[in-house]
Amino acid sequence: MTDSPTEKPTPRRGGLAAGLALILSLIALAGGGYLWYTLLYSHPELLTTDVAGSLARQEEDSRTLRDSVDSLQKEMTQLREHRDTVRVAIAKMQNELSRSRNDWLLSETEQLLISAHHRLQLARDIPSALGALRAADRQLVQLANPNLLPVRREITRVIGLLQALEAADVAGITLRIAALAETLDHLPLRRQVRATTPVAGATAEKTKANDGWRGSARTLWKDLLGLIRIRHDTGASLPLLPPEQQYFVRENLRLVLYGAQQSILQGNVGTYRQNLTTARRWLREHFDTEHAGVKSAVTEIDKLLDVKLARELPDISAPIDILRRLGGRQAGP
Repeated sequence: MTDSPTEKPTPRRGGLAAGLALILSLIALAGGGYLWYTLLYSHPELLTTDVAGSLARQEEDSRTLRDSVDSLQKEMTQLREHRDTVRVAIAKMQNELSRSRNDWLLSETEQLLISAHHRLQLARDIPSALGALRAADRQLVQLANPNLLPVRREITRVIGLLQALEAADVAGITLRIAALAETLDHLPLRRQVRATTPVAGATAEKTKANDGWRGSARTLWKDLLGLIRIRHDTGASLPLLPPEQQYFVRENLRLVLYGAQQSILQGNVGTYRQNLTTARRWLREHFDTEHAGVKSAVTEIDKLLDVKLARELPDISAPIDILRRLGGRQAGP
């Protein structure tokens, strides 16, 4: 019986594979031994190292590190919350400071408007009132609040009204009236003229008259005619003032002038003109109108009467009322 030609000897092939595996195992073992030898030679402390304990300590350190990281994360969260709280507090403080500054500027603006109102109504001081109004407008510009535009609009209107008025030199007028009152003691009072006008040619006729009884009779007759004079006076005849009343005339006229001075300071234009008119009439009635000083005084009074003064000043309380209404305050200066 013969073997089949297709069959191969399997035991021989298996032995070859086993030998090859053995060789590879020996090589790996030699390499591992060499590596272990090299590691122990380079790091002899590994023989005395507690690897299990080291691993346990590393795990404990890792756990501690994770706890620290968690704690740091919590602290970071708290810091962020604290930062947000501080930011809100700072923003609130800034708003309060800004509100306090605005309130201060509004109060100062109101005081400037009140000052302008008082200077105009009590002292008729138009330049000072204009200065206070312009200062109040500059304060409103710093506020930069669009809700206050009605106040600025009203201030601009009032400034335009005051600029349209003719600014009179009130201080100069009072000084001129005071100087006029001081000159009254030097002005002469009125005197009645009693001297008669001599008859034209009387002296010449007396020299030419003869010494006879006819000449004497003619001279006597002319003298008798000279004693009687007829005057045609269309004006009112004023009696002469006794010496004790001359003092009171000057003092009363001085009081009238001082009354005009006080009236112009108070802004009462009607009383000012009435007092000056009375003073001018008294000068013409009780003083010598032919004297240069009296004429100069009358001329000065005429000039004072010709000064153009505003009888009525505009009401500038409207900006105050608007500002207080917008600020929630009580209206009125």
